[in-house]
Amino acid sequence: MDNKDILLDVKDLRTHFVTKAGTVRAVDGVSFSLAKGDSLGIVGESGSGKTITALSIMRLIPGPAGRIIGGSIRFHGKDLLKIPEAAMRRIRGNDISMIFQDPMTSLNPIMTVGHQIAEVVRLHQRVPNKSAHKTAVDMLELVGIPDASRRVSNYPFEFSGGMRQRAMIAMALSCSPQLLIADEPTTALDVTIQAQILELMQKLQEETGSTIIMITHDLGVVAELCKKVLVMYAGCPVEKAGVEDLFANPKHPYTWGLLGSIPSIEGTKQRLVPIEGAPPDLRSLPEGCRFYQRCKYRKEICKLRKPEEKEAAVGHSVCCHLYSE
Repeated sequence: MDNKDILLDVKDLRTHFVTKAGTVRAVDGVSFSLAKGDSLGIVGESGSGKTITALSIMRLIPGPAGRIIGGSIRFHGKDLLKIPEAAMRRIRGNDISMIFQDPMTSLNPIMTVGHQIAEVVRLHQRVPNKSAHKTAVDMLELVGIPDASRRVSNYPFEFSGGMRQRAMIAMALSCSPQLLIADEPTTALDVTIQAQILELMQKLQEETGSTIIMITHDLGVVAELCKKVLVMYAGCPVEKAGVEDLFANPKHPYTWGLLGSIPSIEGTKQRLVPIEGAPPDLRSLPEGCRFYQRCKYRKEICKLRKPEEKEAAVGHSVCCHLYSE
């Protein structure tokens, strides 16, 4: 990828939380690059660092315990970690938007949905109230809310779960962001609504050309929406590849485990293969590979030394000692 084509370039990102029980290394060395129109799925178990990676990009890490201690996040070549908070506020919600995991807690319960969308537009686009209100109606129509001109005056509790999620997408897209981060946007929704939300996001990306980062534990969602995949484990990236390549030829034992735990449509008699054990404590991480205790293919070197990122195939990298030779 040519440097001029890169929209977002994250290098060696490290975000830690200092607690009384020790320092939690929530994100520890994440790197990836995205061009305009790219779509990246970040997958892994709960606690693998997916959401903290997204919040680090938005500079929304809760302090004082949480702190980005290293790395860089370059957006259009500008390091977001080095600009003043006032400048970051102008970027956040305007150039980079985020759809949060729980729309009921993300929306203000005492303000109408339309007012909340219009407020974002007024803040970033500097337009009159009437124009901002019209944009709110247009955005609700765009995401498929029926009778949007009336529903714009409803409060969040008057929307169903699927409609609240659509409203969150409308708010995130109201300023036509270049980068959209979606944190588990379908987790609390039923299967039918999940499919509608994914179809909507795919359609909107095709129409607007936005770059998307999808945070999820569901590999099915990644297969549906993303071009690239970043697999994370215990705060670290373990595998990066194009989505077709990862599903056809996974390299890391952890990725094998994730794929092996997906129910198959081919028959109900096939048993799921769980990943035995539990992730390590992020306050006292092992010196070697973080997947060592759960890996069936571990070697002595895995216990002693953390694996470096290796190119296992063109455009496909993996952090595993199995590929050290």
